[in-house]
Amino acid sequence: MSSFRKVSSYFMLVVSVLGIAVFLHNLYIVLRPQDPLGEANYDCIKGDLPSIPNGSGLVATAHVTSCSFGLAHGAETTYAYVHQAGEKDSKESLVFRFANAGNLYRPQMVWNDDSSLHISVPEVGEVTEQVTSREGVKISYSIGKEDMTREESLRLRIRDAEISSGWLILFIAICVLSAGSIRRRKNKAT
Repeated sequence: MSSFRKVSSYFMLVVSVLGIAVFLHNLYIVLRPQDPLGEANYDCIKGDLPSIPNGSGLVATAHVTSCSFGLAHGAETTYAYVHQAGEKDSKESLVFRFANAGNLYRPQMVWNDDSSLHISVPEVGEVTEQVTSREGVKISYSIGKEDMTREESLRLRIRDAEISSGWLILFIAICVLSAGSIRRRKNKAT
């Protein structure tokens, strides 16, 4: 029977350490900051959309990333920027970012005049960035359908973080108890 307890203690220790790793990873996924350029080190394919100059030195640019995060889990996100012609896209020039939610809609960007840009898209999954002015340019938006609002997304992220935290605490407790059991058994043996 003692051999069974020893094996079960080591088994519980290994399972709890794996559980800790899984739920720490889940917390990182839920709480990590958004990638402002769509250039995170994932398995991503980036497709640039045509740039739209305003005729006065500014340009509206956009690109779409399609990323894979593991087994059958991927995401497509669209990024739009406003900056001086010749400059690279940057987190400072990001004006609009949205999850595509499986649709194929691309933003239509139209300069109304040199200091007014209108961005429209018929459907988005979730808007994660929406700026109304940049470099003296007023930006207006027409968004048809939004599958999830920022508030709904935040509530889901908080709920996911709470669930992952609860499981993490449970696995830490199991790890501590298993390690203590192994230590007591070793102390008795000596």
